[in-house]
Amino acid sequence: IEDKSNIIPLIAGLRKDVLALVSEGITLIWESYKLDSYVQRLSDIVLSFQEKVEDLLVVEEQLDVDVRSLETCPYSANTFSDILIKIQKSVDELSLKNFSNLHIWVSRLDEEVEKNLAFRLEAGIKAWTDALMGQKKEVDLSMDTDAPSQPTHSIEDARFQIMQQLFSWQAIVTSQARLQSSRYQVGLDKQESSTYRNLLTKLPSGKNSLEAAYDAIEFKMDEIVSYVDQWLRYQSLWDLQPENLYGKLNEDISLWMKCLNDIKKTRTTFDTSDTRREFGPVIIDFAKVQSKVSLKYDSWHKETLGKFGSLLGNEMASFHVQVSRSRSDLESHSIEAASTSDAVSFITYVQSLKRKMKVWEKQVNIYRDGQRILERQRFQFPSQWLHVDNIEGEWGAFNEIIKRKDTCIQTQVASLQLKIVAEDKAIETRTCDFLNDWEQGKPVEGHLRPDDALQQLQLFENKYTRLKEERDNVAKAKEALELLEPGVISVNEDRMQVVFEELQDLKGVWSELSKIWAQIDETREKPWLSVQPRKLRLQLDTMLTQLKELPARLRQYSSYEYVKKLLQNYTKVNMLIVELKSDALKERHWKLLMKHLRVDWLLSELTLGQVWDVNLQKNEGAVKDIILVAQGEMALEEFLKQVRESWQNYELELINYQNKCRLIRGWDDLFNKVKEHINSVAAMKLSPYYKVFEEEALTWEEKLNRINSLFDIWIDVQRRWVYLEGIFSSSADIKTLLPVETSRFQSISSEFLGLMKKVSKSPMVMDILNIPGVQRSLERLADLLGKIQKALGEYLERERNSFPRFYFVGDEDLLEIIGNSKNVARLQKHFKKMFAGVASIILNEDNTVVIGIASREGEEVIFQNPVSTINHPKINEWLSLVEKEMRVTLASSLASAVQDIKELKGEKMSSSALMSWCDKYQAQIIILAAQILWSEDVETALQEFQDNVGSNPLDRVLFQVESTLNVLADSVLQEQPLLRRKKLEHLINEFVHKRTVTRRLIYNNVSNPKAFEWLCEMRFYFDPKQIDVLQQLTIHMANAKFFYGFEYLGVQDRLVQTPLTDRCYLTMTQALESRLGGSPFGPAGTGKTESVKALGHQLGRFVLVFNCDETFDFQRKLRDSKIFSFAKTL
Repeated sequence: IEDKSNIIPLIAGLRKDVLALVSEGITLIWESYKLDSYVQRLSDIVLSFQEKVEDLLVVEEQLDVDVRSLETCPYSANTFSDILIKIQKSVDELSLKNFSNLHIWVSRLDEEVEKNLAFRLEAGIKAWTDALMGQKKEVDLSMDTDAPSQPTHSIEDARFQIMQQLFSWQAIVTSQARLQSSRYQVGLDKQESSTYRNLLTKLPSGKNSLEAAYDAIEFKMDEIVSYVDQWLRYQSLWDLQPENLYGKLNEDISLWMKCLNDIKKTRTTFDTSDTRREFGPVIIDFAKVQSKVSLKYDSWHKETLGKFGSLLGNEMASFHVQVSRSRSDLESHSIEAASTSDAVSFITYVQSLKRKMKVWEKQVNIYRDGQRILERQRFQFPSQWLHVDNIEGEWGAFNEIIKRKDTCIQTQVASLQLKIVAEDKAIETRTCDFLNDWEQGKPVEGHLRPDDALQQLQLFENKYTRLKEERDNVAKAKEALELLEPGVISVNEDRMQVVFEELQDLKGVWSELSKIWAQIDETREKPWLSVQPRKLRLQLDTMLTQLKELPARLRQYSSYEYVKKLLQNYTKVNMLIVELKSDALKERHWKLLMKHLRVDWLLSELTLGQVWDVNLQKNEGAVKDIILVAQGEMALEEFLKQVRESWQNYELELINYQNKCRLIRGWDDLFNKVKEHINSVAAMKLSPYYKVFEEEALTWEEKLNRINSLFDIWIDVQRRWVYLEGIFSSSADIKTLLPVETSRFQSISSEFLGLMKKVSKSPMVMDILNIPGVQRSLERLADLLGKIQKALGEYLERERNSFPRFYFVGDEDLLEIIGNSKNVARLQKHFKKMFAGVASIILNEDNTVVIGIASREGEEVIFQNPVSTINHPKINEWLSLVEKEMRVTLASSLASAVQDIKELKGEKMSSSALMSWCDKYQAQIIILAAQILWSEDVETALQEFQDNVGSNPLDRVLFQVESTLNVLADSVLQEQPLLRRKKLEHLINEFVHKRTVTRRLIYNNVSNPKAFEWLCEMRFYFDPKQIDVLQQLTIHMANAKFFYGFEYLGVQDRLVQTPLTDRCYLTMTQALESRLGGSPFGPAGTGKTESVKALGHQLGRFVLVFNCDETFDFQRKLRDSKIFSFAKTL
């Protein structure tokens, strides 16, 4: 065991048991009865320990052999699996024999196995990489993992399959199952990794072998891609169009030759007997495309070769012709008998040929190489083909003749030089003359016309061209005869260049200016009557813009500045053109203008150019004076024209009136216009230009005054007639009441209707003005209608005095009331105007007795004493009785209501009793009773205050108010009839205010009924001892006292009372007590009017609100003052 230290952990448990048993025997003595059993147990456990150790040694030796075999066994999944299964079985045997620390021992064993497998995996990856790169012929049969793959048409698929082979090769090792120490122990957790797949991270050399494998794959794939791309390039043979290829090559022989050589070179790719190419495990089979590419390639090669042959043949023929012609020309010319100019031309010609010889020599070499390529690539030469040998022969003959001619020229150089020098001096003299002529005669003045300037420039250009040609020929001759000194340039040559540039600039300037001048001439010829100043200004601005857009080198000439200044002057006077084109200028003004300018124009033939030529800038002052006079006269003339057209076309606006006639309306527009025109005509007299239009202005002033006077009376007559016509035609009884006035009105009405018929036929103002006697007729009608209206007003005033509430209705309504005094039912609609809350009166079945009144909410007041219209036939009598009975009945009802509510207060107030009380009396009476009761309670409490030292009597009042409020609040939450709900809401509004006042009295410790805090509140006192029931209720506020009016108000909405409302009540009651008025002040909508109305309702008065502004007529204001007098009596 000591030699096998690795098995010590496995037998540690057995050793512990043996040592424990030995320890137990140390304490035993020989005489002990336990000795025999102990010896037997010791013998058994030692024997078992020995047997297990021997078995473990055998297993450990076998495992060592198996683990070492992993290093040398074939690289095969089955081989590795068999060995690992054998090792696992040995581990399982040890597990069944319950050796201790087995999992620790197995983990160490697994590490040794993993180490050996890692070495094998790395060696396997290197062997696979060498096989892929072709360093080994093939992998051993024992190492094969997969059958050959299926053919693929994608490089990426090939890459994927190679990678899969590498993964499969790695999986021979990485997919093997790991050793486990507890396969037969149920309930233990499984190990996290059941295979050796993590060996790739534990290779001995790290990741180098894996990187080498992947690099090898990428290298092979790059080779494959490069080779496949070579084949894919041939696809362009089908896509390429011959025209595109020939267009790129053009006629460059060198490019054609390079193209043919490239075609020949690239043919080696597919011109082979092999039909496949191997790249490691990847085989590319190109048998199917090889023949197609070869045929297409041959087709392109043949076509390109033929095209090149044709091009080369044409080039060679052209070159041969050119060289032959040059040789012939040289042979036909001689320098001995030639003139100076011919000799110079010949020398120049020879020099040009000598300069071309280098280029031609290169062409000969290119033709030689091109024919060689055609021969090498088996081109079928046509029968008329010109071989390069012929060209070389012609080229040699040309070289010989040019050498001879050059030698002849050298012998004649001296005499030719003298001739050329003399010719050069003559040309220089002519050049100086030309330059002087140019300086003196070049067209730069601005006043020149473009046509003349361009003609001069053309003459100069022709002279320059001839002189330039002569100078160039002499320069060529001097160059050929070597007379030119290096670096020396003729002075006149520079001047000639300057002249040429200046000539071109001037030509450009005058060409551009000719366009501008053409536009100017066209504009000047435009007839004056068709000139539009705005378009003219745009044309001038456009021409100036065109000038500014000229190049800077052209803007330095005076001709440019002249045109620019001319256009700017035209632009400056354009404002005068605008004013001259004004409609204000009449024929008399034009005559005055022509006289001042000393011209004789005919306006129908006048052009814009003639106007520009009179120098408007110089005569600007005089022109503006005439224009000013014309404009002033035009304003007056235009105004008179507007007045004339306005009134000659002014048609009165008529409206149908009850199918009887058509009345005039739109009076405001009519009077505003006539007054405006009258004022304007009067103001014309102050104008310095008035004299011309004085007669017409006076005529219209008289007409406008007549129109104003006529329609001022007309509107009054029409208003009075409409008012009286409504009265006399609406009531049948008016004839009986006012027989004389009715007869008079009918006569007036007939005359007025006849006049309105004439107006309807011709509603034009001027036609109406010309009606004979219309002014006197309207004045007479106005006087008669005034008298009738006065008589009618006096009659109605007497009726209103008999019953003052008639002041609340208009004249028409009053006449209807008087006329229907016996038909009471027809008068129902007028009661709401005369009484505050009365919407109708209640009659008996015969409509002869008034038994009560009703509000618009349906609340009724039944009279104690019905009023008979038979016993009192006059309407003012029975209406007075109705008014009196209304007040008496309300006062009597109030006494009963106060008595009933006092009885309710004595008991615990119930909701049903309160509802019955509310239904029994009118809303107005209910509120009054509640106010009376609260006032008496507070008064009593304040008088009892001094006797009740311990408690505040006002607390009892507050409790009573709050209890009533609680009952009312609960009641409104229930379903209630509309009229009852209105009454309950009014009570809640009133009691909320009473609660606020009571709390304020308690808070301020008010204990005296004479305290101002109590006296400033509105208090209601009821005295049943008064004989006159209308004086039983009095209202107090501070020192003011009022009798309640008992005007029936109906069920009106009540204003919520606030401290501001209370202060307003106090102020207004003090004013009434002092027989004065009051005026609440504040922004609109803050409740000033409503507060005054609410105060009137609190006092039982009929309150009316009038807007007495300036639109009220005087009669209505007079009636209002009588209403106010009547209201004070109420």
